[in-house]
Amino acid sequence: MTSTQSDQISHFLECHGTTPVPHSGTSEILKLVRASKVVGSALSCESATKTFGVSQAHLCSTGNMALSKPLYSLFGTYLEQLFNHPVRTKSITACVLATSANVTSQRLAGAKTLNQQSVFAYGLFGLIFGGSVPHYFYTTVERLFSHDVRFRRFFLFLSERLVYAPIYQALSLFFLTLFEGKSPSTALKNVEKLYWPLLKANWQYLSVFVYLNFAYVPPMFRSISMAIISFIWVVYIAQRRRRFQEKLAAKEAAK
Repeated sequence: MTSTQSDQISHFLECHGTTPVPHSGTSEILKLVRASKVVGSALSCESATKTFGVSQAHLCSTGNMALSKPLYSLFGTYLEQLFNHPVRTKSITACVLATSANVTSQRLAGAKTLNQQSVFAYGLFGLIFGGSVPHYFYTTVERLFSHDVRFRRFFLFLSERLVYAPIYQALSLFFLTLFEGKSPSTALKNVEKLYWPLLKANWQYLSVFVYLNFAYVPPMFRSISMAIISFIWVVYIAQRRRRFQEKLAAKEAAK
């Protein structure tokens, strides 16, 4: 790969909400773009040629077998949207995952009918905060700790664990309660009672996955990979919040 191609790829990533990568790593990005063409023709040969300056014949040399597979085509389309509209794509992804996690939590709890308001609250939170907040956080720390910083991965990991996780945990507990139609005072009670136990559990069970995310996942996909990991975490949070709200309701009924 020439230096010009590397510069073009880095410029493309920077313009689409991701951190420019060093020239030594852009070959992996080019492989990804080629792969998206193979699995679904998501990036057209013409647009990929204009963007990355590589041979159109090289990008279009794959057979037509993969192009006939709807699942691969859908995945390729998703990659294209992730490149062109990162925040929107990540927000919709987070919305779907949060909604699914809430439904899963209710089913595991044995609910015969779904609490639609709770499902709506989780979906809305994922749509508003689940994509945008991690996207801008990861973009900021990637630029703050450049590639020539010693122990870069450790500092990225530390900033996520000590800055992002505490803030995002508080946001989720407060706004989920509000989106469920409850009062701000009830939302604050949720934060006061559940914040520290959930934050400690987050540090204990998710720290390894967070480090692996920084160490091995490309910057543009980090919020997506963490959203998938957080699916199980959201199920856990939903169960803890439900139990706490049931206790509050029992206390109010006893008065």
